[in-house]
Amino acid sequence: MTTSQPRSLPPPEENWKSQPQRNNTNNSMLPVPAANNSVPEKERQHIAERLLRVMCADLGALSVVNGKDFLKLAQTLVDTGARYGSFSVNEILGNMNTLALKHLPRMYNQVKVKVTCALGSNICLGIGVTCHSQSVGSDSCYILIAYQAEGNQIKRYVLGIKDVDSRDSGEFIHQWVQNVLSEFVMSEIRTVYVTDCKVNSSAFSKVGTCLRCSACSLNSVVQSVLNKRTLQARNMHDVIELLNVTEELAGSAGIARETFGSLEESSPPPCWNSVTDSLLLVHERYEQICEFYSRAKKLNIIQNLNKHLLSNLAAILAPVKQAVIELSNERRPTLQLVLPTYVKLEKLFTSKANDAGVISKLCHLFLEALKENFKVESAHKVAMILDPQQKLRPVPPYQHEEIISKVCELIHEVRDGAEETEFEAPTKKPRQSTETTKVQEDDRLGKNEVYDYLQEPLFQVTPDLFQYWSSVSQKHTHLSKLAFWLLAVPAVGARSECVNMCEQTLLIKRRRLLSPEDMNKIMFLKSNML
Repeated sequence: MTTSQPRSLPPPEENWKSQPQRNNTNNSMLPVPAANNSVPEKERQHIAERLLRVMCADLGALSVVNGKDFLKLAQTLVDTGARYGSFSVNEILGNMNTLALKHLPRMYNQVKVKVTCALGSNICLGIGVTCHSQSVGSDSCYILIAYQAEGNQIKRYVLGIKDVDSRDSGEFIHQWVQNVLSEFVMSEIRTVYVTDCKVNSSAFSKVGTCLRCSACSLNSVVQSVLNKRTLQARNMHDVIELLNVTEELAGSAGIARETFGSLEESSPPPCWNSVTDSLLLVHERYEQICEFYSRAKKLNIIQNLNKHLLSNLAAILAPVKQAVIELSNERRPTLQLVLPTYVKLEKLFTSKANDAGVISKLCHLFLEALKENFKVESAHKVAMILDPQQKLRPVPPYQHEEIISKVCELIHEVRDGAEETEFEAPTKKPRQSTETTKVQEDDRLGKNEVYDYLQEPLFQVTPDLFQYWSSVSQKHTHLSKLAFWLLAVPAVGARSECVNMCEQTLLIKRRRLLSPEDMNKIMFLKSNML
């Protein structure tokens, strides 16, 4: 039996030793490449043909068969054959889907324990949670993700996926979120929610801090200004014409993008579906596009393009899209960039608002839309201070005291939530007096810690924020705890990898291969096992 063999032996060596026909002990010590080379070419060809049939049946298998999980499966089957001799997969294993799904609840519970232990640990004082929706055709689903700082990294855990029902209200979605979270985190864990524009954020206001996805907010800013009805109402017909021409030049059939390439920058998040992409592409590839259409003898399209207006409008919109890309970085903290982004865009629009003509009118509209759609909350302000390269530098001096008081309030709230009060006095008066003195002393110490931190010189290079706060955790005790919570909260709700998972989930649902419960568990395992 394999269980009786010592666990210290490497599995390949066990496999070879257990076969009586492999009586040459030197063979067990051969390196893996030598064993692979012993496979006859005819057998290699047979394996290759089988792989090709799998790939042709489903193009998604192209990446699957090259992944480490497929290689582990193949190696496991080979090892089993080495132990017990050749066997028929159909007879021994039966339906592979049924076999795998039979063990799905057990593996789901194992990983659920791991995730629950991670999110319920006392390493940090809170978590960030994003709830956003994704649509594929007529189908939509919500995806719930938790974020927590572990060491010097932000760990992400997909907690649940739910089909969207048009009859579901915001309160119903909030109830679903609370039910899922109750399975993974304790009720006293502090939570910051980040929701996209399709999720009613007011439903979360009762349970904690709720922030709107920054990419959705900036997208709303651009959409509200460049809405064709808005432009028509203000007699900006030249802007409407420019948007129509750039959309045509960018190629509704995708020809131009394949011909000229896409912009050389990181992709914005999935919740960014701005009308600016065609305009920016045409501005970036203007010379190539002109040459292409002149060869195609379609100069009338180029002649309808207002190059001066294109350049001025691109100078306004390119920083907006770049801000979305920076705020959606998936590998490092982004919440501290929200307020500086607001200030930067406000300065940009204000400076351009003094220009003459249509650009001035547009910038006034952008300023109004920015104030209305891009809300900066207390959490954004506190997170900005926690960046030693920024601190209070992005905002004017008259806002400093207000932001510092927000930091102290949050430190006080977090400390009260983390510490258990054990004091009980027999009389009311001494208890009040003692409690008042303790609160005043804590407030003074918290404020002194904030001022000491702010007086330190600014970093001249962009620091690794979690590494920085780890190094000063003894010096700035309360601030470091606050940083490890807030800086793990993302500024943008939607993540490209998670959107891909949603699309796969909806595809599985459409094919009716799995029940909703099994589908949710598989997505959970895929996200959290590695």
